[in-house]
Formats: sequence, structure tokens, C-alpha cells
Amino acid sequence: MDNMKFCYACAAPLTPDFAGPNPDCCKHCTDEQGNVKPREAIHAGIAQWFKSWQPNLDDDTARVRAEHYLKAMPHWA
Repeated sequence: MDNMKFCYACAAPLTPDFAGPNPDCCKHCTDEQGNVKPREAIHAGIAQWFKSWQPNLDDDTARVRAEHYLKAMPHWA
């Protein structure tokens, strides 16, 4: 059985290339000390991630989708 862990803040897989200093969050969602970055910073990153694989997505829609996405993440519950 696969015991893959995922970031509590954004759901990125905590593989060696995404793992950060915090055992529950990825390197994109934490600073060097392992503190989770502000919600606004992660929200902006997720909106940009949506746009990276949906090039016709406008900024407002990307932000709304990112907000819905974050609501499902354990760290923001």
C-alpha cells in the first residue's frame, strides 16, 4: 500500500523534490524554518499554478478557484 503524504496547505506530494523543513507541508508553502507562509502567498501560488496548466483562465477565475481549493486543505480548515 502506498503511504504517500501530501502537503496540508496545498496538497503537493511530499516527495523528496517537494519536501520541505516542515514534515506536514511542502517547500513551496514553508519558509526555511518550516513555518507555513501566509495564506495570501499560498493562495497566489495556487492561482498561478491553475493558470500554468489552463492558459486561457483569467486572473479572477483563477483566484476564485484557488480560494475553493484552499478550503479543502487541512491546514486552512
